[in-house]
Amino acid sequence: MKKKSRLTLSFLAACLGLALLSGCSQQPASGGQSTQSAPDQSAQVRKIKYAFTNTLKPVSYIDENGNPAGYDVEVIKKIDELLPQYEIELIGTSSEDAWLGVETGKYQLCTTNSYRTAAREEKYLFATQNQGGNLQGLVVRKEHADVKTLPDVHDKGLRLTPLRPADAIYAVIDTYNKENPDKAVTLQSIDQFENADAVKWVAEGRYDVFPMASTIYDSMVTAPDGQLHDLSDKLSYSTYDAIATWALINKDETEFRGAYQEALIGLKNDGTLSELSQEYMGTDIFQYFK
Repeated sequence: MKKKSRLTLSFLAACLGLALLSGCSQQPASGGQSTQSAPDQSAQVRKIKYAFTNTLKPVSYIDENGNPAGYDVEVIKKIDELLPQYEIELIGTSSEDAWLGVETGKYQLCTTNSYRTAAREEKYLFATQNQGGNLQGLVVRKEHADVKTLPDVHDKGLRLTPLRPADAIYAVIDTYNKENPDKAVTLQSIDQFENADAVKWVAEGRYDVFPMASTIYDSMVTAPDGQLHDLSDKLSYSTYDAIATWALINKDETEFRGAYQEALIGLKNDGTLSELSQEYMGTDIFQYFK
């Protein structure tokens, strides 16, 4: 019995040795399959250049340490975390450079606190979900501080500053007039003007009311270093509505648009967008879009 056991063990050892030798004979000298380089995952990551307006605090700006900051910037950072197939590079610039850059392909994506218009839909791709929004309000002189809505403007017989037809606020006022013909306000068009000019027109009494985004009013008039802060004691501002703001995406970036859109909808549904809006803008802007 012992002899049989020794033979059996010897046979098994020999088989094991042959198996090991056979396995080794199939491996290259340097360690077999390990010599074949693994797929380079980094090569599959595509860089996306994201441009943002760098002077529009709290929406997007460069902070005191020279770093990109603001609501839009933080949203894009969250999206970057959700899209491992992309690496999003943050580039602070002017709105004009961002618009032209996305249109020409210099950048793939930008946020400039922009509204969605028919003219822009011809040049850019949009997601189905808006990225953020602007609280919209009325700039009036102090003596009209009780004017807080468009019906108030009508009832007091006040004059709106002219507005650009290409701007979303023009469409908002136009829609309001069509839906409320008995409370319509005078709507005049103008080819070009600066927000600062319109604020001055109201302060000077040339016109009575200027519909304006709260973020722009705050940075221009309310902020101690705002270019028109010297007019703050003559003016009053009241929020009455909100307009959605959108990221602009290069026309050829349909695949990236899909990924961005899915991530953005996820951030909306899990409450992240509302939290960031509350943190940076002091209110949940999405309550206006329900």
